Amino acid sequence: MQAIILAAGNGEKIAPFNITRPKSMIPVGNKPIIHHILEGLSNTSIRDIIIVVGKLGKQIINYVEKIKKNLNLNIKYVEQKYPSGTADALLTAEPYIKDDILLVYGDIILNKANFKEMLKLFQNNNIDGVVGYIKPKNEEYGFGLSLKEDNVKKIEWWGGSDGRVAGIYIFKKDLLNFVKINPGIMKDSTIGIMPPLESELNQSINDMINEKKKIKGFEIKGYYEDVDFPWQIIYANLKYYQFLSSTLKNTIIDEGGYVSEKARIKAPIYVGKNSYIGDNVLITKPLFLGKNTRIDNGAIVDGGIIGDDTVIENYSYTRAVIGNNVKIGHGAEVFGVVFDKVYIIHYSEVAGVIGENTDIGAATVVGTWRFDSEKQVISVKGKKFIGESVAYIGDYCRTGVNAILMPGVRVGPYSIVGPGVILYKDLPPYKMILAKQEYVEKDWGPNKYGW
Repeated sequence: MQAIILAAGNGEKIAPFNITRPKSMIPVGNKPIIHHILEGLSNTSIRDIIIVVGKLGKQIINYVEKIKKNLNLNIKYVEQKYPSGTADALLTAEPYIKDDILLVYGDIILNKANFKEMLKLFQNNNIDGVVGYIKPKNEEYGFGLSLKEDNVKKIEWWGGSDGRVAGIYIFKKDLLNFVKINPGIMKDSTIGIMPPLESELNQSINDMINEKKKIKGFEIKGYYEDVDFPWQIIYANLKYYQFLSSTLKNTIIDEGGYVSEKARIKAPIYVGKNSYIGDNVLITKPLFLGKNTRIDNGAIVDGGIIGDDTVIENYSYTRAVIGNNVKIGHGAEVFGVVFDKVYIIHYSEVAGVIGENTDIGAATVVGTWRFDSEKQVISVKGKKFIGESVAYIGDYCRTGVNAILMPGVRVGPYSIVGPGVILYKDLPPYKMILAKQEYVEKDWGPNKYGW
């Protein structure tokens, strides 16, 4: 058995974060998604893995080459030069496929136990393939499937009745012949729905079923998230945090770790090597600290995952997954997901996803509740979705003093929201937006009092 990871898509729906990184490099619990997938595969008998990369794929190669030895995996990379669909992406790996295939999309996060259980289902039954799915089916978006006695009867774009296809498959090597004749469009779509013109692997699965190949459905157990939209970065991190919290029964302090007697700890915590929790700190929910991280001087931490070499101090408040080399202090409040090397200080209140190497200016505010109490609608590639009332700030950005970002806005990478700006709409990458002030000048003096 070989594994293939499809990580070549442009990821346009997850903007602004796709502009500077592949979706597979989006962090969940401070590890890229692809790291989670490789850990899951390393827990099986599979040792040979092919990763299909595309735009910005060098980031994937650079990262994976650094970790693959510890995972005991043999990894080869192939490039899909033009993103023309999942079936085409699979075929780029075809010259190197020597065995049956476990195929997984590079933008999903799921409980690692599913890899082993799915393989067991395939190996212990006389079947041709397996399709992973989740319940309940997402009515708004994706590929739905219909089942008959646990066998996949059909997959439809925006259709199906029994679940949503999860982006993980197993099938015999000889079924690649169905992929080679893919029609280049998802023919099996709900009536009136317009499928994109690209070679979709799920259409080849339907062709296999129509030729009497036996494809079983496998329901994904435990946490799962398809990280397709920016708000799903928050969902994926929250689900992973909840899973980790369920495994932490007692406080663990690693070598060199320290917890002050004056800190109030109300839940189990993991303190990484040489990390420090100082006086007057309040921790209310399970917390996971990386190495060389300091929480000090009255900081309130309402649970979360915090990376290496990070400082949270001076009466700040966090309820977030926070990356490496981050500094949060001076009464700042932070909710959501913060990537590496971010500064949030001086009484800012920030909620959402904050990209790498971003500097949040003093008193920056991101609204977290619409004053009209309506749900937050976000337009993605022309379609409207219900998202979260937070902001999404790309990599390498800055905000000025007293900037206000309204719920739902997206700030492209390499951009600046200037001082005093109230940002009501998305800011494209490589832009600076400044507020224009109009003055009204009037006469004034003691005579105004009648003296």
